[in-house]
Amino acid sequence: MKYFLAILSGTLLGLPFYKAELFFLAWIGLVPFLFSLAEENKKESFFLGWLMGLTFFGIGGKWIIYPLLDFSGLPIVVVLLVFVLALFILATFLGLFAIILKLLEARFNLHYLLLVPVSWTAIEYLRTIFSFSYLFGFLGYSQSLLPELIQLAEYGGVYLVTFIIVIVNTLLFLAIKEKKAHYILISLLIVGLVFYQGSSKLAQPVAEKGELAVGIIQPNIPQQIKMDPAYQDLIAERLLELSNHEIEENSPDLLIWPETAILRTYNEEQKIPFDFIEETPLFFGGFIRSSEGNLNSSFLADADGNIMTSYSKMNLVPFGEYTPFAEVIPDSMLGNLNNLVPGIEKEKFVFNDFSWVSPICSEILNSSLVRSLDPGSDLLITIANEAWFGKSNLPFQMIQATIFRAVEHNFPIIKVGNTGISAVVSNQGEILTKTETFKRDSKTFDLTIPTRKTTLYHKYGDLFGLISLVVTLILVGVICFERFNAHYITKEK
Repeated sequence: MKYFLAILSGTLLGLPFYKAELFFLAWIGLVPFLFSLAEENKKESFFLGWLMGLTFFGIGGKWIIYPLLDFSGLPIVVVLLVFVLALFILATFLGLFAIILKLLEARFNLHYLLLVPVSWTAIEYLRTIFSFSYLFGFLGYSQSLLPELIQLAEYGGVYLVTFIIVIVNTLLFLAIKEKKAHYILISLLIVGLVFYQGSSKLAQPVAEKGELAVGIIQPNIPQQIKMDPAYQDLIAERLLELSNHEIEENSPDLLIWPETAILRTYNEEQKIPFDFIEETPLFFGGFIRSSEGNLNSSFLADADGNIMTSYSKMNLVPFGEYTPFAEVIPDSMLGNLNNLVPGIEKEKFVFNDFSWVSPICSEILNSSLVRSLDPGSDLLITIANEAWFGKSNLPFQMIQATIFRAVEHNFPIIKVGNTGISAVVSNQGEILTKTETFKRDSKTFDLTIPTRKTTLYHKYGDLFGLISLVVTLILVGVICFERFNAHYITKEK
């Protein structure tokens, strides 16, 4: 029964990252697991947490397998082994959560309402440090499509929203375990207060700085074609066709193309080789060639085609964009792996009195990086290419994170992807317009740019997550010190 409960929790917590309509499961999903831990020893608790994690990450992270199958050149058996190994490693974090919870519960006279949310939030923060850039699956993200429930992210980021979700789960567990109805009332009160705070914030008037008409171009190029040099002229024609349609019909102030829109390099000494029916500035993705290798970059070109500013991706995806431990990998396999060079300079783009920063694709997942890139810009533009991951849940999880970055930093975000989801998100995390995935599309949106106010999150960063981790480490450290001291005294005797 306990194994079933652990798997049930992993399933309930994982499903909101697959279907947005199942967001409510996050508020109850941890309850079965907490029951499974009752009366278990530390070793069994770790296994139960690991089992929950295996299910949780298996549902939320199944997109990992798509690029391995389609582009790695590895035999399917090896692909499956790599996927399973990745799940095993990620699941260890939730096993660690379980054993820490057991340790703290046994040693300290602290209420479950403190131990559970602090331990869980600490592990989520720990994952940002030691998980090979796997920055998905934070419980707070499950609420991203309900703006009323995520406004607290401006104070403590996604970790604060996660903390509240885990508190409610713990209250419901205690209500059932101890048969105390007032725990249910408290949980309802907490959710009600969070909703009220969010609704009040959304209802507040926002001072406007100006408007920017952005033309979103989603060409929907399959990755196999996108990587083929023979198709680059065809890809350029599709991009120009969609762009000219928007220029003719809607006259955007700025056109935006996806990450590495065409497989080619650019430099600031040359004009871009694209001709629109009218002169229109363009923000787009491509490569910069350096002596060390190619850099995944974004560029701003003015109406005359001159490249004004560029930014190169600083945090590359391991195995997707660069190969860790390349010296131990056979040369036959290295040929199928990318080896890009990371950028080193933070850049701000300026256009029509507006400024923005541009984390590229997976960089939007890293809230600390976004904060470090942003000197106080008016908005953020992120370009992406999720075609690598086929028809998976990866695009949905990318937009979940994008929504949180908007609330955390209080600026609107424009996200443009090759296959979607492309979207415009308000500074309060509301999706103002979006495209469907795997559909050739273009649209122009008149975005109102608000006068930006600095949030507590932008000022202090992941402080809430860090505090949770430090508190947990101190408590665990006390236990370890006591055990070491007891062992040393016993040995001396």
